[in-house]
Amino acid sequence: MPLTDKSSRDRILEAVKRRVKESDERERVRMIADTIGDRRDRDLVDIMAQIEQDEGWSAALDYLLKTRGQKYSSPMITGSNETELEDLKYREVVFDLLSCSGLEPVSMDTSVLLQELNSEDSLLDASRILITNLEDLATDQIRTGDSLFFDFSENISISQEVKNLLQQTRSKKIQRIRLKQDEPTIDIKSLWHCELGRQTLASFGVKGTHTTSEVLSRVLSVIQEPDSSVADSDESFPAIDDLYPSPSHLGYRDLLSKMIQQDVDGLGQLASRHGLPTLNSLLDESITQYNNAQSSTGFNLILNHIKAHIAVRDIESVLVLEKASRINDTRVATMAIMAIGNFYNESAVSSLVDILCTNKKQEIIDTTTRSIRNVHKRCPETDHIIDTQLNRECMNRGKLLKLQRSLLKERGLYYK
Repeated sequence: MPLTDKSSRDRILEAVKRRVKESDERERVRMIADTIGDRRDRDLVDIMAQIEQDEGWSAALDYLLKTRGQKYSSPMITGSNETELEDLKYREVVFDLLSCSGLEPVSMDTSVLLQELNSEDSLLDASRILITNLEDLATDQIRTGDSLFFDFSENISISQEVKNLLQQTRSKKIQRIRLKQDEPTIDIKSLWHCELGRQTLASFGVKGTHTTSEVLSRVLSVIQEPDSSVADSDESFPAIDDLYPSPSHLGYRDLLSKMIQQDVDGLGQLASRHGLPTLNSLLDESITQYNNAQSSTGFNLILNHIKAHIAVRDIESVLVLEKASRINDTRVATMAIMAIGNFYNESAVSSLVDILCTNKKQEIIDTTTRSIRNVHKRCPETDHIIDTQLNRECMNRGKLLKLQRSLLKERGLYYK
């Protein structure tokens, strides 16, 4: 009988319940750290709900606080066994757990915000209180002009009033952009300090605070700001921080700096989802350069960019890595496939199964099979996706069927 998504989630939820009951405090902290490190948001909800049911919200919150700064199991191809839980990743995953995604740039420390929720009765109550507190903090912060990295596009809990304030603040900043001609380039600091400008510059792969008029024209065409915003070099300008303040939160201020510098290692260490546009453009560029002139240096550059994607572990990286897996160079393709094997979600499984069903190279097939096995350990939806694919066209149907039979025997390994 075909497996459904519900039955898959039911099995993993039962595994969570058993694991939580059997584990001691240290193991629970490690389990939560691994879940956050992997950005397995749904699994984190299950784990926290089970602890809350067994011991109460206060105990669940205590475990969450103890997890900050802990180490989690490093993914494949990173070269180490453990990685310290990245602070911005921890903040983003915890905010998502508490239904406050998009409010992470508020300046207050994560632990301080969480400690204020200790007296609440449940995760649901804590979420309601936190969203109220964060909205007040965000409102004050945005009114000062500090609007970078806020993202209310998918959070239905944010009030329309705060959403309108953010949009108005950003619109005013765009209208006040003044770019200084600094021959032979143009000073674009003000663009980096506007959210739409920051996003566009990152997606275009622009590095530094100066660029050419040709690149600037392409950037301005996206944000629909006319070239007339460029002024002569002898024109006086107000201080950049007066019109375009840096993020109040030090972590996001550091993130902006590393995006501007295109510091790949630094972006990996911060592991914020906001670093992805920069990492995407750099990976595409490095692959293009490698295709034009293959070298060990070029390959190592690609590998470094892939490792940064794995550190961030956001679902949006899967499409970028799948694109890398399709290039003709087997070394790069297998590295990209191994990387996808560290994303424990349905998108990663679908990409890997598609690669397996459309490729003739044995090395690619073997690598893809190993990656599917790895994802299957923490993503039970793998069973259903494979079952569905077997009813469609697949070049390697026999191999996929053999893999399915093997994985079905390993169902009990979830959370081991």
